[in-house]
Amino acid sequence: MNIRQLEYFVTLSETLSFTKTAQKFFISQTAITKQIKLLESTLDTKLFNRDKHYVELTPAGSVFLVEAKAILRKIEEATERVHLTTIGFVGLLRIGFIKGYEKTCFTDLIFKIYNKYPNISIDFFRGTEEELYDKVLNSELDIIFNNFKKESMEVGLEKKLVGKYPLKVVVHPTHILATKKSVCFEELRGETIFKYSDGEDMEVILLMVSANMGVAIMPSYCVRYLNQSQHIMIIELKDSDAYVNIGAIWNRKNNNPALLRMLKIIEEDKISLKKMHEL
Repeated sequence: MNIRQLEYFVTLSETLSFTKTAQKFFISQTAITKQIKLLESTLDTKLFNRDKHYVELTPAGSVFLVEAKAILRKIEEATERVHLTTIGFVGLLRIGFIKGYEKTCFTDLIFKIYNKYPNISIDFFRGTEEELYDKVLNSELDIIFNNFKKESMEVGLEKKLVGKYPLKVVVHPTHILATKKSVCFEELRGETIFKYSDGEDMEVILLMVSANMGVAIMPSYCVRYLNQSQHIMIIELKDSDAYVNIGAIWNRKNNNPALLRMLKIIEEDKISLKKMHEL
């Protein structure tokens, strides 16, 4: 049994004419007759009563007609859904990102995806490193943009580097280091240090620094729009390893077509190494 046989059967049931059925599919009456016989043989049931003058459905044929129409309708619906999903016109993409990363050219990537596939629904989740890793592992998110640390990578996760960002030191304007253009980690010894990677809220950290409660070490993308009027000073951290890597991370078992389209855009546009790399 195949789709063509079902189509021939349904059309013959509706027209009760081998001639009209053959004309519709641009094949011979002999071919239609052969396929109907093969279908009857497969079902081990006579579907039509026929002679040279008339064609009519048998009781079994009437029952099978209902089922055949349902099968063809389901096939058509499934084909359409798969087609639309494959080309990316429908679907859902769940994106997670580390707090503060929205201040980068991350928005350019989102623009490209939405512009190319406007009917994809996109859900966003902004969270901490731990929250993001948990959600992508549990398939609650399709892809995350997170601090990439080898020790945080679980079996089954794939990753792609999308940005390398220098760390900055944020201090109060009256702090002894505030007049310096750059410092090294050694000069921060003895200081109360707030690290953004610890999961603290970025705004809370900056509030504590502006109150001169300590100094902060933060990725450059977190402080790019800040200035001295906010009672803080931003200083370069000159150590060679003073940077964070941001990676696009996803579950290897995730076959969401929308995710595959996003990964393709990242790869094609080289966003990972160029447009999303901001110092």
